Order: sequence, then structure tokens, then C-alpha cells
Amino acid sequence: MVDSIPLPTPHKLLAIEVLKFIADIECLNATLPLTMSLVGLLENRSGKKFNEFLAKEAIEQKEKENGIITYTLNTVDVKTADILNHKLNNFQNASRLIPRHFVISLVSQYDYLLGKIIRFIFTSNPEMLNSTEKSLRYTDLIAFESIPAAQEYLIEKEVESIIRKSHSDQFEWLTKRLKIPFTENLKSWPNFIELTERRNLFVHCDGKVSSQYIKVCTENKCAIDSCIKLGEELKVTKVYFNNAYRCIYEIGIKLSQVIWRQLYRNELEEPDANLIDITYRLIDRGEYELAIKLLDFFTGKPMKHANDTSRRMLIVNKAQAYKWIKDEKRCLEILALEDWTACDDRFKIGISVLRDDFESAYNLMKILSHNTEFDHSSYADWPIFKKFRQEEKFKVIYKECYGKDFRIEKSTGENLATKK
Repeated sequence: MVDSIPLPTPHKLLAIEVLKFIADIECLNATLPLTMSLVGLLENRSGKKFNEFLAKEAIEQKEKENGIITYTLNTVDVKTADILNHKLNNFQNASRLIPRHFVISLVSQYDYLLGKIIRFIFTSNPEMLNSTEKSLRYTDLIAFESIPAAQEYLIEKEVESIIRKSHSDQFEWLTKRLKIPFTENLKSWPNFIELTERRNLFVHCDGKVSSQYIKVCTENKCAIDSCIKLGEELKVTKVYFNNAYRCIYEIGIKLSQVIWRQLYRNELEEPDANLIDITYRLIDRGEYELAIKLLDFFTGKPMKHANDTSRRMLIVNKAQAYKWIKDEKRCLEILALEDWTACDDRFKIGISVLRDDFESAYNLMKILSHNTEFDHSSYADWPIFKKFRQEEKFKVIYKECYGKDFRIEKSTGENLATKK
């Protein structure tokens, strides 16, 4: 008899969806600048070809007061001019439309995550289905193979109905069901509402400002231009999209983590591990401001953690994030709020390097060289050591401890060459 494969727990399923959400929006944030660079290059080339053609073949060119150029051509050259002008117009339109679609995709990834979060809520607490407005007739119920199948159908219908609501109504639904004031003290809320309303304009109004956009943004105290007019076309600049990416990232992670912790108050190992991994990756990639927004929130006094080790790991990550944005004072303040004397040496060496107390760190290196639970590759991998490992004495002590020169090595699977 073949053993059945155990189904993933709700914890595992949510963790997977959160990481997928991050990967998808990071992809959008990384590829938009590259896409726009390519479109800009093609637009410039097309413009150059068109202008060169006119300079060579046009009988006459005149520029009007509004900047529009009129030109006269021989009949045989009109078709070529039309083709060149058409290509140029295509790339100009692409410069306008592509950033819009990236914004639409950004919000769509959030919507997908929200659907998975709502499914997580009902899967973790099936009794919540009792208070939904969805119901099944007897004739519909007997069509299902089992009660779980009928339950799955009701969850699917409930998720669909919630996702169709406005983004502010979705938060109201979550607040009512889970008794959590999600938007209270959420500084990114106005930015989130403006972003989702702008997305609606791009989908339904060709990006032109509507009375609904102005009304909703005003009610939610969004930072919009007071001179904005009905019918004005909204654009997506590089700065706007980068801020939108950070907003969606922050809202998505905070929402999933808060709900996760609310539903599993006594099982916080998984959400802690997920949060530690996320913030570590942000710091490792240099996205310190975003890491700080998450860590300031999740290391606050009301927040509970699985154990003291997880809590301290998040605090160390927060301290180093501030250090790398050159806020040394805030970094030291965060560290000073904790007593680190009884902590593991792996914590102590991190605290020492954040305080630039390298002599203490060198002594701890010698002690840790005999600790089988400490992997010396951490000196190359962990961002907390990035300043420390540049010290000449570090390399000397490392060789004393491990009998070889310090190297930063990456596998070819990561498409990186070995570096010194």
C-alpha cells in the first residue's frame, strides 16, 4: 500500500504564497527600468531615422508655435515617411502605456495575495463560514462528493465576492471579521489607496482623472496635487513606481503577518521564520528603508514572537538596517535597549561589529572557530559582516582560525564567479 503524501499545512501554504508575492513584485520592480531603457533607445533611434529622412527628402519643413512640424514631400517619399512616423509613434505610446501596465500588474499581485490570505483565514477557521452570506441548497449539497468539497466551494465563492470589493472595503471586511484595526497608524494607507485608485483609472479611464478618484483620495487624505483637474492624464514616473512597489510590498507583508499571528497566537515559529527571512533578504539586497518599515512595526512592544531568539534576530536586523543607512545613533540606541551579555556568542559578535568594536569581534572569532554550530561561511554571506570583513586584521585572524585565506565563494548556479 502506498502511503499518502501529507498535505501542506496552512502555515506552509501561506509562507509559499508570501514568498511568491515578493518574487513577483520584485520582478516587476527590476524589469520596468530595463524595459523603459530599451523602449527609450528604440524611440530615439526611430526619431533619429525619421528626422534624418526629413532632412534629406523633405522639400520644406515648418515648425508651428505649438511645436508641431509640418513638412512637404514628393509623392514617392510619403509612404516611407508614414512608416517611419508610425514606428516612432508606436514607441512613444509604449513609453506612456508600459509603466501603466506595470502598475496594474503590481496591484494585481497584491490582489492575488489577498485572495490567498482570505482562503488562509477560512481554512484555519472553517467555522467562520457560518457567518457568511453564502449558502447551499440541499440539491446543490448532495452534488458534492464530501463535506470538505462543499466547504471548498463556499470558500471559493467567499473569496471571489471579497476580491470584487474596493480595496478600502476589503480592509473593512477584514477589520470586522478579525477585530483588528488594520489601518490604524498605517502611514502607507493613503499611498495605498491612491495607488489602487490610479490603477482603476488606468484600467477603466485611460489614465484620466475622474471625480471618483478625487473623491476617494480626498476622503483618505492622499497626497495628490491640489491643482489636479478632471480629465487630466496621470503618468507613472520612475520615482512613482518605485514608491508604489515599496507600498505594495509593505502592505502585503504586514497584512499577511498580522493575520497569520492573529490566527495562530501560540504557533509563531513559522511567521517569525518567514519575517526573519524576508527582512534579511531586504538588507542583503540593500533595501534598508523597506526593511526598517517592517522591522520597526514587528519589533514594537505589542508584537509577540515565538521565542526570545527570534525577537533578538529581528532587533539585530533592524539595528544593522539603520547602520547601513548611516544612522549610527539610531543603531546604537536600538542595541542599548537590550541586555546582550547572556546571549550566544553568535549574537555577541554581531553586536560587536555593529558597534565597530572590532577587537571584541576578533576575540569572538577565535572562540567561534571551535563552535560546530557556527558556519565560518557566514563571514562571507551575512551582510552584518560587510564592513568588518574589509579590515586587514580580519583576514589575518580568519586565517589563524581556519588555516586558510578568506574567500567569498559563490556557486556557478548563482551565475557568479569566485571572488577574493
